This record gives sequence, C-alpha cells and structure tokens, in this order.
Amino acid sequence: MNSNSHFGIRLKKERKRQKMTQQQLAEGICSQSMLSSIENETYIPNVVLFAQLCARLNLSVERMLLNPYPILKQQPDFNDTIIHLCNLHHYDEMQEYLAKNEVITQLVTNSDLQTYYYYLGISTYQSQQDWQAAIQQLTLARTYTSGSSHTALELLIEASLAYIKFFHGSNGDARTTFSNCLTLIQNEKVVLPNDNLNSIYYLYANCLFNNSEFEPGLQVVNQGMTYITAHDSHFMLADLLLLKSAILSQLKQPQAAKDSAKKAQTLSEIFQTELFPLPNVH
Repeated sequence: MNSNSHFGIRLKKERKRQKMTQQQLAEGICSQSMLSSIENETYIPNVVLFAQLCARLNLSVERMLLNPYPILKQQPDFNDTIIHLCNLHHYDEMQEYLAKNEVITQLVTNSDLQTYYYYLGISTYQSQQDWQAAIQQLTLARTYTSGSSHTALELLIEASLAYIKFFHGSNGDARTTFSNCLTLIQNEKVVLPNDNLNSIYYLYANCLFNNSEFEPGLQVVNQGMTYITAHDSHFMLADLLLLKSAILSQLKQPQAAKDSAKKAQTLSEIFQTELFPLPNVH
C-alpha cells in the first residue's frame, strides 16, 4: 500500500466506530503491537495483512482505498461512484453518469474540471472507441493545468493521450511522451506523486505489447513492477502481472507466464477488482 492513502488512520477510526479493541481486531492476524504501528502509520501492512484486517472489520478493500483515483474535492458521492465504476471497468455507465446535469453543475475549480474531462475522455474512448472525441476531451483536461510543475494527474492525461495516439497515427510522438513521463517519474519530478503514476507503466507496456514489441514491453512492465513495489503500492500491479504473463507467452516462456497469471488473479481476488482484458496477439 501507499502510505499516502492514510490506511492506518481510517482503520483505527473504523475499529473504534465498531467498538472493537486492538486485541480483538489483531487476534489471529497479527500482534497487537503491529496493529498499533499500522494505526499510527509507522508500519505499512503487506497486501495479505491488509485484506485480512479489512475482512475482520467487514470492510470493502475498494472502499478503504479511496485513492489513487483522481477525485473532486468536497464531492464524496462523485468520488465513490467513479471509483466503483473504475474498479469494475464499467465505462458505459461512467459516461452516462458524467453526462448528468447534477454532476456537471458540481464542477467549480480548475482541478475539478481537469478531473472531470479526464474521466470523460477515458470513458469515451473505452466505451465507444471514439478516439477523436476522446482526444478532444483529454486535450481540454490538459488546458486546466496550472503552473510549470507536473502533477500525477497531468502526467496521466499526457500518457492517456499518448496511448490513444499510439494507435491512431502518431506512434513516434506517443513514444516520446511516454518516455518523458517515465523520466519525470523515475527522477522524482512529480509534485505530490501518487499511485496514478503506476498506470503510465501499464499504458506504455500495453502499447508495446499490442504492437508485438514484446521484449521492450517486458522491460517497461518490469520497470513498473519495481517502481510499484518500491513505493509500497499495489495499484495496477495485478494488471501488470497479467500483461507480463501475456508477453511471456509470446516469448515462449509458458511456465513463467502461468506463474505470473496466477499471481495476477490472486491480487485481483484480494482487492476485489477486475483485470483489464488483453487481446490475442497473432
């Protein structure tokens, strides 16, 4: 997990709400001292321990991880709905939701508008494959950038544009954009970095996979997995593992591919998220 998500604080609040002691929550899962360290955010639990504690409190793992999805400030209903639809990859429903007048009238700040048009562009592309409209919406999201610094959402918008352009005539420009994004991430040039950055590795590796560039794709996947684990995260890790499995299959490494797919499925079950489907490559 990423410590920026303040999982420990939310865990402690929920435990107290349920009038459960630390000993009751920790019993059979971990020591009371470890739980205390988790709640005080001096220790970051691994994915298995995280899931077990959530299960003991009858909490949805999805609900406890409000980040890393971009959110609107002071709009919990919007955030909960978008997070739920993103986790399930229900982009048709997301587009219908974003078109509602009551959602649009909530948009006030540049940050809110940037977040809104990012989701609109993504849902347009995923649900309708209307790449021209998606580029227009993502380009509009880009206009709400403030200052010369780079935020995680701004990089995600750039990478999403690169992903679409990779398949629609701007292959070289897309590679340059992806390369620039990864350089900024690796050199820690992102303001307030969060788990959204994990997605950029997946987007680029997926482009390479679909273009039958398996060795370069595997390199980007491995870079992404190294980055994710180094930052105590799990977001997109299962999807990268599944993508790695597909690449390894193409590289004639069936056992390694099987092992990677199994790990992907395990993480998907723990965190109750659906994996992005991968196309067959011929």
